[in-house]
Amino acid sequence: MQDSGEPEEYPLLKDGSGKGTVTPHSVAVGPDGYLWVTTHDSTLVQVNPSSLANQLKVTRDIRTLSAGIIPDPCPNRADGKKVVWFASPAHEQDYDPVIEYDIANQKRLNEFKLADDARAQTIAWLLLNTGTDEAPVWAYWIMFAEPVHTMVGYCDPEDESSTPGTYPFPDAKQNPVYDTWLWSVAVTAPKEAKSLKDCVYWATGQVSTTGNYERKTNSLYRYAPPHDDQPKPISLPGGSGQKPVHVVASPNGDAVWVGAENPNQICRYDTELRSWTRRDISGSGTPRQMMLGTDGNLWVACSNGIARFRTDKSITQLPGPALPSGGDAMGLCLDKHGNKWVWYTNPTNKSIGKYPIPPDPGSAGGKTQFMAQLVSETAPGRLTGMPGVVQYISKGLPIPGVPLTCRVVSEGGTTFIDGSTEILLTTDARGRAALPALRAGREEDQVVLEVGHGLSEPPTTFSVCVRCESDESPEADES
Repeated sequence: MQDSGEPEEYPLLKDGSGKGTVTPHSVAVGPDGYLWVTTHDSTLVQVNPSSLANQLKVTRDIRTLSAGIIPDPCPNRADGKKVVWFASPAHEQDYDPVIEYDIANQKRLNEFKLADDARAQTIAWLLLNTGTDEAPVWAYWIMFAEPVHTMVGYCDPEDESSTPGTYPFPDAKQNPVYDTWLWSVAVTAPKEAKSLKDCVYWATGQVSTTGNYERKTNSLYRYAPPHDDQPKPISLPGGSGQKPVHVVASPNGDAVWVGAENPNQICRYDTELRSWTRRDISGSGTPRQMMLGTDGNLWVACSNGIARFRTDKSITQLPGPALPSGGDAMGLCLDKHGNKWVWYTNPTNKSIGKYPIPPDPGSAGGKTQFMAQLVSETAPGRLTGMPGVVQYISKGLPIPGVPLTCRVVSEGGTTFIDGSTEILLTTDARGRAALPALRAGREEDQVVLEVGHGLSEPPTTFSVCVRCESDESPEADES
C-alpha cells in the first residue's frame, strides 16, 4: 500500500469474497514491530505494517473476546521474551483476566484473574524508576478500571500470585456519587514518583442501565493516594446527563482530556484552575479510544471517523480526511516508522486501517531527546547496565506510547543482550524510554547507539567506548 494522503483499509483475515472475517477491537505495535489486533472471535491477528495483506491468525490461549492491548512496558525483560498485554472480557459466569502473552511463541505467559463477576474494562500502563537517576531500577504495572466492584486495579508482573491489587471506591449505598460504572483509567506520575502510591489516577464513570449492573452517576474521578482518603468526583461540564467515555492525562499533569457523549464533546480539565473547556465533535461522532499523537495533538477514534484536537485550552478541532465508506474507528495506535500515519481498527468493516497525519502548520513534529547517559565505557565481553534514557517531546508535551527504534552501530560485534542490533522501544507515561543493556564485543573507541521515531527525525545518538581494563588483556577478558 502506498501512502496516498488518504485513509486506507484492509480486511482482517479476508474470505473468498474479499471481506474481513473477524471483528477487531484494539491495535498496538508489538515489540516485534508488527501490528497486533484484538478481536471478538477467539483470535489475535498479527499484521505486517509494510504489507497489510501479510497477516497471521493466532488462536492459541486466546479467549472469545479480547479488548484493549498494549506492548509490554518493560525496557529490559530478563527472559528476553516479546510480550503484549490485553484484557479479555468474559460472560457473567466466568472471570475476566488480564493476560500477558508471548507473541513470538504464541502462548499465554500469565493470567491475572479477577473475581468471577469482575471486569477489566480498559487497560493502561505505568513504568517508574524506583531507584535513582544514577542507578535506575525500573518497575512497571498494568492498570485497569473495574466497574462491577467500582475500583481501579493494577497487575504487578513480579507478583507470583498473579493477584491484582486494587484501589476500591467508597460504598455507593452510603454515597451515591460513587454509584457509577467505571470505564477508563489514566495515570499521571509526578517527577519524584517512586511507587504507585505516589501517582495520580483519573477514571471515568458512567450511568448504566444494563441488567444487574444499573448505575446512576456520570463523573470524572481523581484519586491521589498521598493526599486523598478517597477518590474525588468531578462533574462534567455538560451536566449530570453527559456520559464520559475515554480519559487521557497529560504527562505534565496540567490537564486531563475526556471524550464524552450527550453531547458528543472533547472536554479539557485544567488541573490547576480546576475548570473545564469543551468542544463539540464535528459531525456528532461518538468518541471512543483517544491518544496523544506525535504531532502533539489529541487523536480521537469516533463512530463516524477520526478527529484531532489541539491540546491547549482552545481544544480546536483540526481538519482531516474522512474514512472510507462505512467509516468507523474503535482502536488507535502510533506507527513505528515515523510521523506519516496512525493505525486504527474499523469493527464495522472488519478491517485495519492507516490514517495519514495531515500537515499541521502549528506543529513542527516531535523529537527524541537525550536525557541521561548512564554507561560511557565498558570492557570486551561485559554486560552493561541500562546505557541511557531518552524522551519523546512534541510541542513541549511528552508523548506516551511512541514506538522508538534503537540501533547499535558497532564494528567490534557489540549487540544488545539478545544478540540483536535493533530493538523497538515504547515511551512510558512521561514520554521516556530506557535503552536496553549491551553485550560488549571487541575493543573499539566508539559504539554508537541511535534512537529515533522511524524516519521522521534524525536519530538521537551517543557513544560507548569498549576497552580492556588496565590489568586485563583482551584474551583474558574473552576467556
